[in-house]
Amino acid sequence: MKKLFTLLAGILVSIFSFGQVTTSPASFTAEDEVTVTVDVSGTDMAGQTEAYIWAWTVINGVTVNAVTNSGSSDWTNSPEAAKMTAAGTNKWSFKLTGTLLFGKSPGELKSFRFLVKTKNGSKQTQGDDKAYGPLNFDALVFTPSMLRIFPAKVDADDVITLNYDKTYGGTVDEQRMTPVSATVTMFDDAGNQVGQPLTISAKKVDETIWSAAIIPTRSFTASAGRKLAKFKYKFNGTVLGTTGASQNASSSETEVTFTSLK
Repeated sequence: MKKLFTLLAGILVSIFSFGQVTTSPASFTAEDEVTVTVDVSGTDMAGQTEAYIWAWTVINGVTVNAVTNSGSSDWTNSPEAAKMTAAGTNKWSFKLTGTLLFGKSPGELKSFRFLVKTKNGSKQTQGDDKAYGPLNFDALVFTPSMLRIFPAKVDADDVITLNYDKTYGGTVDEQRMTPVSATVTMFDDAGNQVGQPLTISAKKVDETIWSAAIIPTRSFTASAGRKLAKFKYKFNGTVLGTTGASQNASSSETEVTFTSLK
């Protein structure tokens, strides 16, 4: 009877601990932005005026701590990028994208766990063995397209690979074009174009795919008080005309919005 009571108590504690955590959306992949909200009532973090997330994942048996825009997290000095947002009495929330939080590809990320702590680590919600989670990442469903970026969720400081796959071209010219460059047009958070469009050389990856790479903040500078928010891009190249001569051509254009860690 005592063993049964202990087992039931353990199950109830587990359910209660996980029940303190909600996510929006309820399900998400490693490339989706998700808001995690946690109620720290009944822990050492109750009543604290600031809170920081400490998250980790396990890949091939190796623990990988979350990283931030300012580098690896430090237990005794959490960076501002790990600071959580007040969401009510003893409730804290944090926006994250798995690939950005852990600096890993979506295929490597299966789930993650986390604690809530003070900046210097003097207080925390619970020990590692009773951390929140695991919160599972849904498997990615790859949808091929003519224009796509890697990774699928990016910020303005990231190295972004622009890809063109003529297999999925929507017009005859897009299916026949040999790309030589990509044109990127940047916009700030007020919708204003930033500088002039940038043309980047494209390289052939295989028989149907070409790519170009860019780090937005190294090529574009937003005006004072503004930040880079999104960009549009297209590929340019040549096609053979009806006379057999090469003619200039361009693909359709697509838009990408930056996703911040916080």
